[in-house]
Amino acid sequence: MREATFLTHKGVRILYEDLENAHSEEVLPWIERAKVVIRSQPEKSVLALLNVKNAKFDTQVTSALKEFAKGNEPYVKVAAVYGIEGLKEIIFKSVLAFTGRKNLVLFKNLEEAKDFLANQA
Repeated sequence: MREATFLTHKGVRILYEDLENAHSEEVLPWIERAKVVIRSQPEKSVLALLNVKNAKFDTQVTSALKEFAKGNEPYVKVAAVYGIEGLKEIIFKSVLAFTGRKNLVLFKNLEEAKDFLANQA
């Protein structure tokens, strides 16, 4: 079962949201579990790393992820997103437009994403 779990990178606590190789049917239950974790944190405290490398999402999941991102905005200081390529990059931009979030940053390298988040603490 996929979870959102905290890891430490360079002494900084980062919420790692692992959806690598995920399929749509796994994501909706994961969103519900991840909401609990994120929304139990103090406002503007979460440094989040979302890994969506090779993930496959349908339109229902894409809509749910938009709502998830919008609802998490008060709790997330900044989020790094890794693994977006091709068509998913267009979806990512639609999530940004829908949510109005300016604190979501796209990375092509997982370690660079972790380093970026560690520097935001």
